[in-house]
Amino acid sequence: MIKFTLIHAFAVVALFSESAFAENTQAPLFNERYSYPISMDKNITAGLALGDIDGDGDLDLIESNGRHWPHASFVYFNAENRGFSKRVQLGKYQTTGYRIELIDLDGDKDLDIVLAADKLPNKLYFNDGKGDFIETRDFGSALSNTRSITVTDINNDGAPDILEICRGTANNIFLNDGLGNMSLAGTFGNLSDSTLDVAVADMNGDGHVDLVLANRDGQQNVILLRTGKLEFNTSVKYGSGSDDTRGVAVADMNGDGLLDVITANIGSKNSVIFNLGNAKFSTEQYFGSDFRSYALKVIDIDNDGDFDAVVANVAAKNEIYLNDGSGKLHVNATVGDPEARTYTLAVGDINNDGKLDIVTGSSESLNLIFYQK
Repeated sequence: MIKFTLIHAFAVVALFSESAFAENTQAPLFNERYSYPISMDKNITAGLALGDIDGDGDLDLIESNGRHWPHASFVYFNAENRGFSKRVQLGKYQTTGYRIELIDLDGDKDLDIVLAADKLPNKLYFNDGKGDFIETRDFGSALSNTRSITVTDINNDGAPDILEICRGTANNIFLNDGLGNMSLAGTFGNLSDSTLDVAVADMNGDGHVDLVLANRDGQQNVILLRTGKLEFNTSVKYGSGSDDTRGVAVADMNGDGLLDVITANIGSKNSVIFNLGNAKFSTEQYFGSDFRSYALKVIDIDNDGDFDAVVANVAAKNEIYLNDGSGKLHVNATVGDPEARTYTLAVGDINNDGKLDIVTGSSESLNLIFYQK
C-alpha cells in the first residue's frame, strides 16, 4: 500500500499550482528581436496613423513631427506587406505637428489626413487616391494651443467632423460639409481646461454620444454628457480629481455591456474606471507602475475577445497589458528603449500575418515597429 504523506500532498499542490500558472500566464507577444526602425532619423514625433493610403491592400504610415518646433512630417509606403521602404515629406512646409488621423474627409473613398498643429492653423491633406497629398486646406486658428484632434461624426450626417483639443484655449467643434470643408460650430468644456485627449462614446446609454476628457495639470477629468444638438453642458467626474492624464480610451473592459474608461497618466499609475450605469463610475483600478505614460491604445491585441492595452512611456519601456476578461490588466511584455520619450502609438497588421503589430513614435529617438511573434 502506498502511503500518502504530507510531502506527497505538497508535491501534488505544487504540481497543480504550476499547471494553473502555466495555463494563466501567456508568453510575451512582443520582444526586441522582432523590431525594426522606421528610419534612422530621430524625429520629434507626436502623432502616428496607419492606413492603406495608396489602395494596394497594405497598411502605410503617416508620421507627424514637431510639437512646438517646425519639423518635416512624413508619409511611409508599405512595400508588399514587408515594411516601410519608401517615404516622402508630407506637404510643402514643415509644421509644429501633433496628433494625426487618417479618414475620408471628402467622400471620395480614399484616406485623407487631419494634422493638429500647435500655434498654427491645423492642416487637411487630401489624397488623390494614390497616396499623393497635393491639395491642402487649413482649419482653426493660430491662436489655439492645439494638442490633439479627434475625428468623429458628431452631428450624425454621415460626414466625419473634427474636435480640436487644446491646452488652455477653447476646445472647438468643426463640422464637415461632406466635401472636406470645415466650419467652426461651437466649443466644449471650459476655456481654462488643459485638455490633451478626448474619447467619444455614449457613456450613459441615452443614444447620444458624450465626450470623455483627459485633462493634465492636475485638473479634474470629466465626461461631458450631451444635452443638446451640439451642447455638452452636464459633466460627470471620473478619476481621483488630480490625475495628470495624457491619454484616454473607452471600451467594455469587463464584458458587462457598459463602456469603461481607461487612462494613461504621469505621476501616478494608469487606471481603469468601470462604468456602473446611470452615469456613475467606480473609483480608479490601477495598473502598471508610476511611469510617465503619454498615450495608450485599447484593442484586442491577442485576439481572445477582450480589450487589452498598449501604453507609451517616457523614460521607461513601453508596455503591453493583457485583460484577464474581468477588466484587470496584467503586463505581458515591455519593449523599446528605456531612455526614449515615446509620445504616440499606432497598432495594425503591418506584415499581413493576421497578428497586430505596434509602431512607437518618440521624441529624438528612433521610431520602431514591433512585430507580434
